[in-house]
Amino acid sequence: MRYAILFILIISSIRVSGQSRSDTLVVLPDQYDVIKHQRRAMGVLTGWSVLSVGMGTAQLFSTNQQIRGFGIQNLSWGVIDGLIAGYATYDLNKRLKSGQLNLIEERQTFRKVLLINTLLDFLYIGTGVVMFTYGNTKWQGHGSGIMLQGSFLLLFDGVNYALTF
Repeated sequence: MRYAILFILIISSIRVSGQSRSDTLVVLPDQYDVIKHQRRAMGVLTGWSVLSVGMGTAQLFSTNQQIRGFGIQNLSWGVIDGLIAGYATYDLNKRLKSGQLNLIEERQTFRKVLLINTLLDFLYIGTGVVMFTYGNTKWQGHGSGIMLQGSFLLLFDGVNYALTF
């Protein structure tokens, strides 16, 4: 069965005229698929974005300053996460259609971005801890929101980084 799939993939990567297509992406079933991984990751980030925006919007109507600060952070980070997921998906699709995609380079770049983001997530969480520890009620809410968003991103980036090996 594996050889049949391999044969079909090889045949489908050849042009009718007999010239090979260098822009055809061939990924065997048991290989890591960076494109599929990126699409799934951006789907998860989009879901988190929608949840954060919804939760943050509801929290904005609270009379409690701490909950309101928490809501502002959820709403803000949710919008930013949604924009990042949307742009990343758009850019990936654009590069796929143009044939300007090298799977090896794509995997290396994806891993590098995830590693840098994982390190930045610790900075976000630390900032939230400082705001929560030393701030007034309003800033404690903002700090809590940053800690939540940073913690999710640490988990998201860390897990996705580990999956690229």
